[in-house]
Amino acid sequence: MPTRSQPALLVLLVLLLPAIACSSAGSGRPTTPQRQTVEMEELRITAKRGQQGYEFEAYDAADLFKRATELLNQKKCREAVELYDRVAKEFADGGYASAALYNAGLCLQALGEFGLSADRYGALRERYPESPDRRDASFQLAEVLVQLSRWPQTQAVADELLARNDLSSDERLEAMARRAQALLGAERFDEAERYARGALSFYRTRPSDDPIKDDFFAAACNYVLAETFRQREQGMSFPEGLEPQKQVLVRRAELLLEAQREYFNTISLNNVDNYHWAAASGYRIGGMYDELWRAIMTAPVPKHLPAEGHAIYHDELASLIKPLIRHAIRYWELTQMFIERTGIQTTWAEKIKTDLERVRALLLSQPAGPGGLPPDAPKPSAPPPTTPAPSPPS
Repeated sequence: MPTRSQPALLVLLVLLLPAIACSSAGSGRPTTPQRQTVEMEELRITAKRGQQGYEFEAYDAADLFKRATELLNQKKCREAVELYDRVAKEFADGGYASAALYNAGLCLQALGEFGLSADRYGALRERYPESPDRRDASFQLAEVLVQLSRWPQTQAVADELLARNDLSSDERLEAMARRAQALLGAERFDEAERYARGALSFYRTRPSDDPIKDDFFAAACNYVLAETFRQREQGMSFPEGLEPQKQVLVRRAELLLEAQREYFNTISLNNVDNYHWAAASGYRIGGMYDELWRAIMTAPVPKHLPAEGHAIYHDELASLIKPLIRHAIRYWELTQMFIERTGIQTTWAEKIKTDLERVRALLLSQPAGPGGLPPDAPKPSAPPPTTPAPSPPS
């Protein structure tokens, strides 16, 4: 997700904060051109004994903040966090403390230390509820809470944001996406489906003078919608008995196709910022066929079959559902090509590579299909989807 604060802007903030502090000093008290009250940041002086006596260091919040920002610009985030934390601790009542906590949160978030990042954003929200940084800290906190799978907290922060009346359409869609993710993570699938649909309706119905400028969170909402179908489908196990198994299979197939359609819709929102959702969707489509094959193959064997007939039953079953493996391979190969051509860095790449090796070997080990086709017979094409399958951009 695009960050809300860039290092170049932080340097500018260093230069502007003293002027801001001066202009807001004495808020609520009358001032006149003849008399002006200016509040300065506290000064700290430290002393340590050296070989030639004591060495003194004098600094204030602005000094520490500026040094921290210089380290951030040099991508020395851990060192920067130490200084930002000092600003927040030693100058808690000053004008830099809120920004220091926010920047420390950004640094830790960039390092992947989401728990520590959440601590900084949470401290900012708690200590400085009136800070102008609080809104952006809330958006960043929602993101790291998703990474931490803290679903009730994610929903609480999203609800707080959605209650504001100063959000742009893009910001409101982002908050809606976080709420949808929270409902999905909490396995409240019906609620997540309804809310994701509502968020997508909000996205599609923006007036021309207030369009959504970035489709990233529209894709996120569509991915949530697809996931509600996938997780419900894969949550259905096959019971005993042929007729009950048939009913479950029909329902699972319906949910699989619903999920596949929404994954394709997610991919259709693809642009340079949404490659993550396209790659994730392609991986999920292949994974659904792979998982359904395994679920069918491990379903209870009909009770009327004798023990010696189980092997024959599984061979016949495997030959009938072999196309599921081919579908998994097809969609994973397409997604792998997409990842390679776009050059995106994503965790899905390694997953696809590993799973492709496994299912290719699995396909070769399968018995001949209906009509005596050998295991290495040409793969049939997958049924045409309702929307285009994932394909690399030209």
